[in-house]
Amino acid sequence: WNFTDFMHSFMIVFRVLCGEWIESMWDCMLVGDVSCIPFFLATVVIGNLVVLNLFLALLLSNFGSSSLSAPTADNDTNK
Repeated sequence: WNFTDFMHSFMIVFRVLCGEWIESMWDCMLVGDVSCIPFFLATVVIGNLVVLNLFLALLLSNFGSSSLSAPTADNDTNK
């Protein structure tokens, strides 16, 4: 695995976000040096925050849409 093209880069970042980042970081450190550590840590932290934010947005939008549609159904049945 390397960062030579987009597809391999995407797969490495996806692997890092799935939690399998230790092996990729060690491979990077064998070829390069310790400068790989900030890249992998930033990818893990920022990527997990983005995934968490997307999950919370989905959760809140589902709660918001169900709470808005429930009172209108009750108002129609009471008439």
